[in-house]
Amino acid sequence: MESNEISREQHRELDSLRAVLRNISFLLFLLSGILTFGAFLKEAPGKIVIQAVSAVLFFILGILGYGASLSFRKSLALEEKDPEQILFALKDLRFFLSGLGWILLGLFLLSFFGAFALLLS
Repeated sequence: MESNEISREQHRELDSLRAVLRNISFLLFLLSGILTFGAFLKEAPGKIVIQAVSAVLFFILGILGYGASLSFRKSLALEEKDPEQILFALKDLRFFLSGLGWILLGLFLLSFFGAFALLLS
């Protein structure tokens, strides 16, 4: 019969993952604040909109990452009392990473078409 216990090494790794997610979330919140403050200093309406939309997207990513961090913290606190909590934490992590992927793809396409427009002008 297999055990569902988490070893001490696995517990440390999951806690390390939780800490990394929390730190990334705080960096995303900080970046969002900097972009928001920078949007108030811009004069061109197009630049204001792009910085404001980027700030909102980074803020949403920060919320998703922090939510995943909280899910991992909850799963580590429960340990073997509720083994399905780790699955919920992994789903939150997958949601955060897929959101990050889509936003990075969008920013890449925006910069690609922006550079292409500059070449044509």
